[in-house]
Amino acid sequence: MRRSIVAAAAVGVTALALSGCAGGTAEPGGEGAQTIKIAVQSDPGTLNPITNATNASESVSTFGYESLLFYPTGEEPKGLLAESWESTTTSVEFTLKDGILCVDGTPLTATDVKSTFEYAAADETGSPYKGVYFPAEGLTIEADDDAGTVTFTSAAAQSFLAETIGALPIVCASGLDDPAVLDTEFHGTGAYALEASSPGQSYTFTLRDDYTWGVDDITSKTAGLPGTVEISIIESDSTAANLLQTGEANIAEVGGSERDRLESTEFAQELEVPLRPGLIFFNQAEGRVGHDLAVRQALAQAVDRESVGPVASAGRGEQITTLVSEFGAACTAMDSSAAIPSYDVDAAAAALDDAGWVEGADGIRAKDGKPLSILMLYPASESQGVTAAIELLQTEFKKIGVDAVPTPSASYTDVIFSGGDWDIVWAPIFTSLPSDWAGILGGEFPPNGGNWTYNANQEYFDLVGEAQALAGADSCDAWQAAQDSLFSNLEVLPVYSSTSTFYGAGAEFGMSKSILAPTTIRVTE
Repeated sequence: MRRSIVAAAAVGVTALALSGCAGGTAEPGGEGAQTIKIAVQSDPGTLNPITNATNASESVSTFGYESLLFYPTGEEPKGLLAESWESTTTSVEFTLKDGILCVDGTPLTATDVKSTFEYAAADETGSPYKGVYFPAEGLTIEADDDAGTVTFTSAAAQSFLAETIGALPIVCASGLDDPAVLDTEFHGTGAYALEASSPGQSYTFTLRDDYTWGVDDITSKTAGLPGTVEISIIESDSTAANLLQTGEANIAEVGGSERDRLESTEFAQELEVPLRPGLIFFNQAEGRVGHDLAVRQALAQAVDRESVGPVASAGRGEQITTLVSEFGAACTAMDSSAAIPSYDVDAAAAALDDAGWVEGADGIRAKDGKPLSILMLYPASESQGVTAAIELLQTEFKKIGVDAVPTPSASYTDVIFSGGDWDIVWAPIFTSLPSDWAGILGGEFPPNGGNWTYNANQEYFDLVGEAQALAGADSCDAWQAAQDSLFSNLEVLPVYSSTSTFYGAGAEFGMSKSILAPTTIRVTE
């Protein structure tokens, strides 16, 4: 068995499995009717690639949309829609490839690229990419359709300006003319066209015959590229493993202990990726108990990461000491372990005593007549291991007099982005650049902005400013200082990373950032 073990930085890497028959052995070659069956653990819901930033959405939308750059795991970015680019900390000019066509056959223009960013930047759009993939303020864009260039100029310096801007999916004019159609239709330049969809069940894509601009010169005629891709929604790791074993799945992701029974099965490829890292975020809005740093510190000190982590990861992970994994795009050697509060139940209880939280007869603390109760939000689709870890946290918090209420949510991102009801959230956010966190944990509070933790850590913002003034690898020490501040002030408590494994049965594949890259899929038998 040829085994390729690679990892990819992810915002919760998508699961891939299938339902129904695989339709026989796929035939290799760039032309023909070969079909590859894939699945995702969750339905993407709305298909708009600018407003839906969930991993489920990206895993489906990537078949129809492309960005300026392509991000192979552990490597420097490559041009996707961009032929070349030149950048500094305050500007980047992309030159588009010749001959790029939208799915409706119209040429992609530099103006389309500019318009995509303008649509994403508009307040009424509500894009979660604003402030993450591009500056929320002070960004000017110039498009030259004759030269095929798009120039972005930022009023504030950005350490990785090209890398962040290059990640936004680009929408063609047909979709920008009436953005409402983007919820159910694809209007991009991707190698595949949406043939049929049944929301909540499946999405079928067919290979375009006019695709010529792929990364590394991939075209519609590239040998092994599947002619049809059928994506199905399969939520269960157990079901995914079953489908792989019975030959009914070409590509599937399996996590936890379900992988144990696949060890004796021959696969064309296995690719191990960080799975939905365990990060605990605190709601610091006024009126929430997490607004008080003493409470955040007590909760953090009550978490035994060495006990909770192995449970969450099914014994296949390690403690997180940085928000950028070793397989990220930059600053992968950062280590902020010294800034993470140590496990100390006595110190946690003492901190709550000092903050005026008095333990009652039932063991639950209260202050000014208000019990110390917290809502522990987490994705309903998480593994059994994570669910067990949440229950363990509940037990640990009770030891210091905190009534923690586990609250699974199928749409937890809607809750946190809208300023909903939560106190801590186990959120599987993984990024490949340290600068991404400046957007995720900065800006205005909901509903006017995306600073959903209500982070007001001025030290962090000042350190971000220092880091952004430095380009590329020269900024890494400054980014670590900023990360230290996030951990010590408990905007986020890193717990444990874990892995899941993509399996290819009769197929090989690659990744761009955290997402299966459609043009890397190859039929092998």
